[in-house]
Formats: sequence, C-alpha cells, structure tokens
Amino acid sequence: MPCRPGLAFLPRDARAANLIPAKKNRAFDRLAARWIGRALRRRFHAAYLAGGEHLRGLPTGAAVVGCVNHTNWWDGFVLHALSYRHLPHEIYLAMEQENLRRYRFFTWMGVFGVDLRPGARNVAALRFATGLLRRPAANHPALVWMFVQGKIVPERRPVEALPGAGFLARRGCAVLLPVALRYGWLSESRPSVFIRVGAPMAADTTPKAIADTLNGLLARTDQTLDPPDLAGYEPMFGTGMSLNRRWDYVRHLLGGGRREIFDKSNR
Repeated sequence: MPCRPGLAFLPRDARAANLIPAKKNRAFDRLAARWIGRALRRRFHAAYLAGGEHLRGLPTGAAVVGCVNHTNWWDGFVLHALSYRHLPHEIYLAMEQENLRRYRFFTWMGVFGVDLRPGARNVAALRFATGLLRRPAANHPALVWMFVQGKIVPERRPVEALPGAGFLARRGCAVLLPVALRYGWLSESRPSVFIRVGAPMAADTTPKAIADTLNGLLARTDQTLDPPDLAGYEPMFGTGMSLNRRWDYVRHLLGGGRREIFDKSNR
C-alpha cells in the first residue's frame, strides 16, 4: 500500500502546541547507552532476545515504527539497549508528555512528548514523528518506538492497540516492527528480560492485527518460560553468576575442588 502524504513538520508548531520535541545529542546518547547497559546488568539477571533475524532482515534504508507492549518502567531502557546494539537506525521514542516534563534530559536520547490526556489531539507530535520518518536518511533511517497501549498496563492483561502506530507508519512511509517484552524469574535472585521480535508488517496493518501479533508473541514467550526453555534465545548481554551460583562456587572451592572445572553458567 503506497504511503499517504505526510504532515509537514514545522518547528514553530512544536512551540505553539507545547510539544516537547526530541533534541538528539549523539555524545549524550553514547554516554546514556553505557549507563543504561550497566543499570540493566545491575537490575536484571539477564536479557534474552528471540527473533533477532527479523531485526537483521529489516529492509535496508527503510524507516520503521516499532510497536511494543508497555508493562514496566524499564521498557524504554530495554528498547534503547536493544536498538543501540542491534539496529543501525536513528532511534526515537514517544513518551507521555507529562512524564517527559520531569525528565527532559531524555529528549537528548531521542524521546519526544505525546499528550495522552482525554480529548488531546496530537497533531504536532504526529507532524514531528512523521518528519523524522520521512527525513532523507543520509546515513541512518529513523526508527520511532511507540507503546501501542499508550500507558503502562498490567502484564497479564491482553494487549489492545491504539491506532497511532499504523497512522504514523502510513504517513511516514514506514514498516511496522512488532516487539513483545516480558519480565520473569528463572530460579534466580533477580528477574530476566525476554524480548521477542516478530516479522515486519505493512503500514496498513490494523490496530487489532497489531494487538493480535503482540499477544501471539507474548504467548510464545510464556510457553518458553513454563517450563523454562531458552534454546531459541540469544543473550542480549552476558550473564554473570547468580547469587545461588556464587554460593555453589564458594562451596566448590571450600570442598577442595580448585583443580576441577566449575561451570559458572546459571544452569
């Protein structure tokens, strides 16, 4: 389906509509990526990725709208780490405007505001995001992450997608990329993050079809966690020894097993 004419982005519109635009700062973004990586390692036991072939198979030079479920405060940081490690795109993320007012430094990482109050018309935000997607990609095309539920929703509640992602993809000549996030414990002292990426979808995919795809990805993830089966995942960052494995290692040393090989993986 041919993309529809985009909404021209005019900087003055952002000021007139009180939009908080992204003000990407590459130096700050690199520093933030290092901080986010360390923060995720401290907070989580590990992060696992399934469907990485869909990231590697994205059309070269294509703008992308990422469609993601939203259940956790950490979701944006997980997406930043995923993007920074696995995608060549210029990364942006839509965030609820009132929260962004409290954390304006996020704008230096590519975050822009969306007004989620009842009755709000986000014409300025759509113009801004459309401008990002349709901007000539001298080096890297844009990827705009959108939480399709519009707010944090309890984890086990089925995903219901708002129409914004498809609307933006059609006007930004972009493909839709479904990504499902799940958090859970694997007999460890800290939770792990599970990221499952689906096949890219056409811009004219309906909100219901987006929601069905995300719910299907989450269901597949849940099947691999009960009982745990990580055969289809690749670690997004290395896993150190968990608390229980560290204790096992101490017992191994105290038991005179210094010369034996100790399996430090968490199995």
